[in-house]
Amino acid sequence: MERRTSMAAANLDFQVPAHLQREFVFQTAGILPPNGISFGFNTIKKVGEQAKKLGGKQVLLVTDEIMVQLGYADLVKGLLEKEGIKVDIFGKVDPEPHMETADLLYEMVKKAKSDLVIGLGGGSSMDMAKMTSILATNQQTPMELMTKKVVGNPALKKILIPTTSGTGSEVSMFFVTSKGHDKYFMGSPYAYPEIAIIDPGLTVSMPPRVTASTGIDALSHAVESLMHKFANPWTDSLGFAGAELIAKYLRRATFNGQDLEARYYMSMGATLGMMSFTGTGGLFAHSISYVLAMFQPTAHGIGCGVGLPYTMSFNLPIIEDKLALIARSMGEKIDSLSAREGGRKAVELVYDLTKEVKLPVSLKEMGFQHEDVFKMAEICITKYPRPNNPRSMSKEECLAMFEAMWSGEVWKV
Repeated sequence: MERRTSMAAANLDFQVPAHLQREFVFQTAGILPPNGISFGFNTIKKVGEQAKKLGGKQVLLVTDEIMVQLGYADLVKGLLEKEGIKVDIFGKVDPEPHMETADLLYEMVKKAKSDLVIGLGGGSSMDMAKMTSILATNQQTPMELMTKKVVGNPALKKILIPTTSGTGSEVSMFFVTSKGHDKYFMGSPYAYPEIAIIDPGLTVSMPPRVTASTGIDALSHAVESLMHKFANPWTDSLGFAGAELIAKYLRRATFNGQDLEARYYMSMGATLGMMSFTGTGGLFAHSISYVLAMFQPTAHGIGCGVGLPYTMSFNLPIIEDKLALIARSMGEKIDSLSAREGGRKAVELVYDLTKEVKLPVSLKEMGFQHEDVFKMAEICITKYPRPNNPRSMSKEECLAMFEAMWSGEVWKV
């Protein structure tokens, strides 16, 4: 995750246009009230009411220093205390959370005897909240959980509140942490929150760089899900919708953070993209992001963003039709184009969008050394292979992809 800089102080007093004022709760089979996804401006103001409905009496609020400094942590704390709920705040989640942070939270949740966990912030804070809720009810240390990957008991109830429009962690069963240069991944149905509160107003304070990188992260969720071997009409409907909204509104949100319509639909697009991704999984854009972070600090969204068009280019010979449909969802008129031409348009659209929101499209411009390319490719294909990518990748092909990525030549994959 990328640390926020030059952020405006918390402010929820927006003049919300009439067509964006509708708040809605998404529920479906198996989801009983009060559980569900609460979406809309000012939905954050109901966090105390929702926590009370879940039976919360002692809340652990997991967040980061920026949310504390901006006043969002105190806002949530006040809303909870108004309902008679006691609150402990952990405000030191790092941008790329480490196992040491998980250890601190593990000790804190046991000592506080918390009965409800709330994650407030970007993907890192929400991931740590999910892990903490599981650790609280299972007799395992964070490292034991992330290596054994076994959850025997239901987690503490939780509410997740995103303040970026990118990670989609609020609707995901997955969470990530790291130890040194190694990343550890875990997925469990017990990681899903009882309630996700998605308030687009909380994203208005994001500066352009963070808006862009988290937005491209969201696009990678949608597009990789659409390319995945497990893709089906159900996940595709969500993925196409997410890609459409992100392609339409990311530029606006990046260059005019006060554009409430853009913020609203970026929040929606990010959620839809992750709902699709949760039903399929990541491909090489995510692998690339993990590899790059091993060589120099790299925000997850930026890593996914630089890798996505190259992953699409590699897959083009196998899924021309699907990529052409992605181009159409992103606003391209493809009726007069062949499937291959439409597919190439999708690659170009993603490459150009990434560049237009001032994110890198090559490893060279990110400052990576060419002599590291061989090692990067080797780690990618051995440590983070993607058997469910539609096209199998050899070591030689992976090296060719990294070479193309280093120089910024997407068609040399």
